[in-house]
Amino acid sequence: MKHYKKVQAKGFSLLPKNFQVYDLAAHYEPRSDFALSARLRHDVKDLAKKYGRPTWMTGAYSGEPTIHTDMKGIAIGTRIEMSSLITKPSARQSRIADVFRCFVEAEERGISSGPIARMTVRFDFADRRVDLRAPIQEAFEEVFGSQCCFQFQFNNYLRIGRAVVHQHLIHHLSEDGPYHSDHQPRVEKVRNELHRQPGRYEGYRYFVEPLFTPGQYPTIKFCYTGPEPDKLIEVTLRQKGGEELVFLTEAEIAADPQRFVSLNDYDLGARRFGNLWVMQEGMLRKIDRVWLPLIYLFMDENLQPILDRTFSWEKLYERQRSSDFAPISSRSSTTFLDICIERLRERRMILREKDNHYRLHPDFLKIEHVTYYEIGEYDKRLG
Repeated sequence: MKHYKKVQAKGFSLLPKNFQVYDLAAHYEPRSDFALSARLRHDVKDLAKKYGRPTWMTGAYSGEPTIHTDMKGIAIGTRIEMSSLITKPSARQSRIADVFRCFVEAEERGISSGPIARMTVRFDFADRRVDLRAPIQEAFEEVFGSQCCFQFQFNNYLRIGRAVVHQHLIHHLSEDGPYHSDHQPRVEKVRNELHRQPGRYEGYRYFVEPLFTPGQYPTIKFCYTGPEPDKLIEVTLRQKGGEELVFLTEAEIAADPQRFVSLNDYDLGARRFGNLWVMQEGMLRKIDRVWLPLIYLFMDENLQPILDRTFSWEKLYERQRSSDFAPISSRSSTTFLDICIERLRERRMILREKDNHYRLHPDFLKIEHVTYYEIGEYDKRLG
């Protein structure tokens, strides 16, 4: 790729103007008895011939598909990297889907050390180009049958994973959604009891069913499923955790799985401490709660965002000094305001207009509060 850029700088171009290179990699779960052999390397090359296309020396390792090993304690995990040179925008989805199928077949044929644990992709301006990320999402849904999201790492490098969407960020900020901080200690208490004596509760899966009507206070119901109801578990958890368990059959869970969330997911969605992840246009970004007081400066007294108005720096500082959401020790700090503005601008939650005025991003109401999972961890979260 670097060689091509040098040639292009001299006025020569062997590739179409709108070509795009994706460097994709699949990391597989480690195994203690795995050994990389010449046969496996040859099998990877066979897969590349089946699913790959010429890359004209572009991409990672000059476009050559490669398999690597990574030490994970006493186990060994594999990593297969494969680049795709795509000259037509209309062919991006199908070509990326072929790479994903290559990764899946490597797992099915036993070439890799285990199931796919996570995947990554690298291309120029990865965090900004929604149009270049869209074919990856479409290809992922075609091959894996589910939607994916992206977590920005560094240097145009993204992780491809899945996310549990809790609620829109505005509902998290105003606490008028299904995930309420009042219920977080209850969920944490039940989780602690389940972890304290795992042998007593094994063989069953535990969920939370959020019950919410817009404009009303949300409630939750604790549920569990397994082969048959267990009265001992229900009585023990009532005594130790102070909560009632409702038994549901596997068929009832499978009939409407969107009604239920894992205990861990509800805990992460309802807590009011620690960092939080937000998703905008499929891209996940981490937000430090220290910066959130700035968002409240763009809201009215009913905690509704003001999207059609810009605020000068002086006006924001004035609102910060009287805000109940800003830390008392930082309300008079201009540095605190500048840091919050800079950090949230980087995460595209606020925009800077002319004359040093600021406003919320037009799609602010679409920003979602989520929890990110690697591909191999998503299904394990339900226990």
